[in-house]
Amino acid sequence: MDKRLFFFCAGVSSLLLWPWLPAWDWWLPLALLGVSCWRSRPATACFLFGMIWSLCYSHWQLGWLQHPGLFQRSQIMAGTVEAVQRRDKGASRLIVSLKSIDGQVFSPQPRVLLSWYGEGPAPAEGDFIRSVSRLQPPHGLHNPGGFDSARWLLGQGITARGYLTGSLHHQPAPPSRRTRLLEAFRDLSAELPSQRWLLALSFGDRSQLQAQDWETLRALGVSHLFAISGLHIGLVAGLGLLLGRLGGGRLPGALLAAGLALGYAWLAGFSLPTQRALLMLLLWLALTGWGRFWSGRRILLVTMALLLAGMPWLALNQGFWLSVLAVAALLVSAGWLGGRSLWRLQLGLTLLLLPLVMVLFGGLSWLSLPVNLLLIPLFSLLFIPLLLLACLALVPLPGLARPVLALLDGLFAPLMASLHWLEQVLSPWLVLSAFGQGALLLALLVLPAALLPGGRGVAGLALYLLLLLPWSRPAWEVRVLDVGQGLSVLVTQGREALLYDTGNRFPTGFNMADAVILPLLGHLGIERLEYLVVSHDDSDHSGNRDYLASVLPVTHRRGAWPDGQHCRAGQSEQWGRLRLRVLWPVEPSGHSNNDSCVLHIGDGRLSLLLTGDIEAPAERALLATGQALGAQLLLSPHHGSRSSSTEAFNRAVAPDWVVHTAGFYNRWGFPSPEVVARFERQGVAQLTTGEHGMVHLAADGHRWRLLNPRRSGAWYHRLNAWLQEAKPLE
Repeated sequence: MDKRLFFFCAGVSSLLLWPWLPAWDWWLPLALLGVSCWRSRPATACFLFGMIWSLCYSHWQLGWLQHPGLFQRSQIMAGTVEAVQRRDKGASRLIVSLKSIDGQVFSPQPRVLLSWYGEGPAPAEGDFIRSVSRLQPPHGLHNPGGFDSARWLLGQGITARGYLTGSLHHQPAPPSRRTRLLEAFRDLSAELPSQRWLLALSFGDRSQLQAQDWETLRALGVSHLFAISGLHIGLVAGLGLLLGRLGGGRLPGALLAAGLALGYAWLAGFSLPTQRALLMLLLWLALTGWGRFWSGRRILLVTMALLLAGMPWLALNQGFWLSVLAVAALLVSAGWLGGRSLWRLQLGLTLLLLPLVMVLFGGLSWLSLPVNLLLIPLFSLLFIPLLLLACLALVPLPGLARPVLALLDGLFAPLMASLHWLEQVLSPWLVLSAFGQGALLLALLVLPAALLPGGRGVAGLALYLLLLLPWSRPAWEVRVLDVGQGLSVLVTQGREALLYDTGNRFPTGFNMADAVILPLLGHLGIERLEYLVVSHDDSDHSGNRDYLASVLPVTHRRGAWPDGQHCRAGQSEQWGRLRLRVLWPVEPSGHSNNDSCVLHIGDGRLSLLLTGDIEAPAERALLATGQALGAQLLLSPHHGSRSSSTEAFNRAVAPDWVVHTAGFYNRWGFPSPEVVARFERQGVAQLTTGEHGMVHLAADGHRWRLLNPRRSGAWYHRLNAWLQEAKPLE
């Protein structure tokens, strides 16, 4: 049974690796193949049935995206708000279950993520709204080291995203009992400095946690303690078992454990992590009450199979795999280390999950083990029981809940202050580059192999290959980052880097420095910038200028800086093997776009031209200066706007490659069809960051070599291509 369950889960999870989404009618030959090998190879059949279910489920959920005109114009949508993610300055994100679009009803009801920027309060959970909205397919920025939002969206069951352009009707839902309890909790804890932590632990409401809070939790490896999941549900159930057995035996203990776990999961809004933990716990309690014994491995496999059968896209959810692998690591640790003491289990869990944490988060915390050894008992024996007592007393006995919350605040305030101090003083989070991660993973595999008979030769060969890797880099590389509608280009010579423009920074707090630039620099192992060039003051080019300068050492500041060296035509300097030449502006004109810093970078054989947002008048004036503009790689001026990239300018540059830095489905229609046609007539290869993701080119003699010829990754990174190939629904 275990083998069949494992292979069914593996078949469902194979959708993580599909390079494209097969047509829906593939299910029939796969089903026939599965039935034919059921008797002789049941595990293989289960794998095929898992694949079939993933395939059918994906087409069932995505079919509505083929509706004609869905992404070409605004739609009138009606639906119910399932969840609200509140942001800064009045912005919110709504997860909405759609009832209809322009009067047409879809089955199943699609879930969409909508941005709300209204001046009034955002709709609440359960509200019915009818609004004018503009939708896009589930799509995300695509850069190494960055957050994979396309995968995250589908992992949450969200099949489109967009923004509200107008509200037609808003029908508030009557407050649920949980909402009333949450408001009562907020009122009682309003004066407490630790309110945000208490809300996160009791109701799963982490909206008030600040960026610094998250940084501290990640750096110390304790984020899991403030996200209600298996640990918390297990702690509550264990408390119920203990109290029940003290009062009357096994059955009362099991019932009380189930009741407390259900109540805590309800307080947390039955989030996905609590659902996973609750299902596993109830299954174990049912088996215990039935007098049956299943191994921990079988309970885990049954839970996985049930969850993946209910929603195959859970396989795309990182939280799902963290939960599953954490439980598996606990089971292995309990057997491998020959005991169940907390420190042994935590040591085994830390070591076994280290590769996963390192790959998912780009680093590791060297303080995680001791901090968890201290905090897990505190949460188990003190914080969680007191919080449950306060929540139970909220309505009937608010006079009891108030002092309990005050006591918790008195405990949390010094604790969190101490954690913040540890993070700031000791800096326990170690950022690892892709090379560092690979080296550490290789060491984790090679060191045990070296202890085996005859394994030293294999270990020596692996070490030799590892030492050769740094010498195989190109002389210099260009990465045109996918920063949506904006611009940021990274030019590197080994570990030395020049960054041209910084992408946008939005009023909500979301910014391309934290989302794209800093993760990429960490991925590459770059800790400083030799040059930070800002072409002009428009926010989609300069939005993160000051922030990057505050978190990274910057040797030279060029362009639109209050205290840097402004760009003027004729400036030239040598940077390693590369010559940096400023071609424009001659003098500021007062027109922001046409005053963009135009920078030519070359090594004598190969070159790159960075143009900012210059338009046709600046292009003509630049041509009139008589400077050499030729470059094999061109960043199209003004993101490919029809106001730029004139025929004469394009002929003067004569590029082999042109990259349009335009956001996916951007509202301006960049790159303009006219500009695309001009470059096509010239025979220039064209790429658009919104479609391709980050464009990575390496110097190869007298030509540029494209290192990522297509948008990398699995099928969910190329849904737009699938939609264009699919036949629209009639």
